[in-house]
Amino acid sequence: MIWPLFAMVWLVPLTVEDAAASYTISLDAAAQHRVTVEAVYPAPESSSLELWMPVWTPGSYKIRDYSRHIEELHAFDSTGEPLTIHRPGKNSWIVETRGRGDVTVRYRLYCKILSVRTNFIEVGSGFLNGAATFLLPRGQNGPFDITIELPPEMSQVVTCLTETAPARWRARNVDHLCDSPILLGNPEIRDFEVESVPHSLVNLGADDLWDTDACAEEVQKICEELVRFWGEIPYSSYRYLNVIAEGGGGLEHKDCALMLSGRWSWGDEDRRKGWYGLISHEQFHAWNGKRLRPEALGPFNYEQEVITPDLWFVEGFTSYYDDLLIARAGLIDQEKYLEGLGKQIKDIQKTPGRLVLPLSRASTDAWIRYYQRDENSVNSQISYYTKGAMVAWLLDARIRTETQHQRTLDDGMRLAFQQYSGEKGYTHDQLRGVFEEVAGADLSDWFLRFIDGTDELEYEEALETFGLRFAPESEEEQKKPAKGWLGIEAGGSGGRWSVTRVRSGTPAYLAGLNPGDELIGLDQFRLSASTWEQIRRQYPPTSEATLLVSRRGALVPLKVLFGEEPRNRWKLQPHPEATAEQVERRVQWLGKAGAQNQKAQSEKSPESPPGDTDEASGRR
Repeated sequence: MIWPLFAMVWLVPLTVEDAAASYTISLDAAAQHRVTVEAVYPAPESSSLELWMPVWTPGSYKIRDYSRHIEELHAFDSTGEPLTIHRPGKNSWIVETRGRGDVTVRYRLYCKILSVRTNFIEVGSGFLNGAATFLLPRGQNGPFDITIELPPEMSQVVTCLTETAPARWRARNVDHLCDSPILLGNPEIRDFEVESVPHSLVNLGADDLWDTDACAEEVQKICEELVRFWGEIPYSSYRYLNVIAEGGGGLEHKDCALMLSGRWSWGDEDRRKGWYGLISHEQFHAWNGKRLRPEALGPFNYEQEVITPDLWFVEGFTSYYDDLLIARAGLIDQEKYLEGLGKQIKDIQKTPGRLVLPLSRASTDAWIRYYQRDENSVNSQISYYTKGAMVAWLLDARIRTETQHQRTLDDGMRLAFQQYSGEKGYTHDQLRGVFEEVAGADLSDWFLRFIDGTDELEYEEALETFGLRFAPESEEEQKKPAKGWLGIEAGGSGGRWSVTRVRSGTPAYLAGLNPGDELIGLDQFRLSASTWEQIRRQYPPTSEATLLVSRRGALVPLKVLFGEEPRNRWKLQPHPEATAEQVERRVQWLGKAGAQNQKAQSEKSPESPPGDTDEASGRR
């Protein structure tokens, strides 16, 4: 009953003035996770008006077809008479205007996907993303006016659109409209300045579980570290839009970031430090990704895939610096940082797809691979976030080595920003040329192997540079008998225990185990998730057995040969025989985290300062 009622009320035409379109957003049906949008377009010169809607949003490289969330759509002429609408494509509409003045289009949007890429509205709060919200007039690039009618239970709108009057905002163009999420509700806002530039932490849904004052203090420290790193601030203001709603993830924008956080993340130390990394990552994109960007990423084509081979840099190098900069700010210590770096290495080395898909192709294929993973993805692809971060670390070490430790990857990032953060963007050859310039060396073979190829990453140079090592096994671990291993990854539901994925190269893969196989028995033993660990201990490496599975309802016996369970060889730690020079490099690399650790070590053993080394070890 709601739609006909407001349709009757909104037949009064609105004044468009000089805007390419004017939108009024009503949240009367927030309890049903719906908003109503009324758009008024100036009278077109022809007898028809074509409208379109983006199919994806920048920063998230997947076609999302936002038009599927439109439930009802009607058009009217300037007298309130209905107009005929045709649908030439999945994200476009043609309104037959009959030359009768301005055109009013009303549509209802379903908004219940809790994701930073889409829209989510409920009683009292929510957020909207431009690409997922607005029908745009074909051939017009703004400006666009937006009026928001808040219900009584919501008190505030926060957005990077330009406020032109109470409850009214303006987007300069399509990019500004799609790059400015709109947060609605009753947020807690804390303002601070960094180098006289205003910043705002906006916590929506904090309740008593988040200490917004303490939160803002930590965010300011992260911001100050990012500004120290880049040496300049490219925006006139910045907002951290932090929606606390048991979600996860973030999406960067030029002047803000939209993030979803868990209610319990602030009170849990480990999760809070992970949130610091999210803040650092998304704000780092204000420089790397939004202004320093590949040519393909602007001006945007919002109606089809935009291909670039450089997401390993846009996302991967940002992922390298996110935790590194919070370590430099002193918000995580050296041990915590190295633990995270080691986990990334382990993740890469456990992913068979690292030997199949080069980083540059992982970037171009993001649209069909990264955001559309399946049970075989672990074997066929690699994350340009994780491996990109590791390549950044290794390139950092390479630049330091080539320049006798006079220059670093930091210098390369700043030089790239100086040269290519303008309107045009960079080509992948120009980007690589920056790092060769900083290194003073030809890195083409290095790029060919680790970015355009699938060579195993080589960690030795980075370990040597920063005085690190992969932790050796303890005597106790060495004495433990080797466990038999098949490499089964499985999950249970409804009393069934079924294979979820099979990594290539594992005994399970070689035996022909398939994702979806229900695990029934091993030799004469019944299998289940609760008994598997006890059963496999009876099968040391090289043991043979018969694994019985149910495959699409048929019982299938498989001969399996147990291997030895791989040990975690990727735990990073400071090398106990690191030289004073290596320790100093590590301190310089990690900033406050390294300095804090150095101080702690010195206080522990003042008579034997870190860096003393046995010259016979040969380490420098």
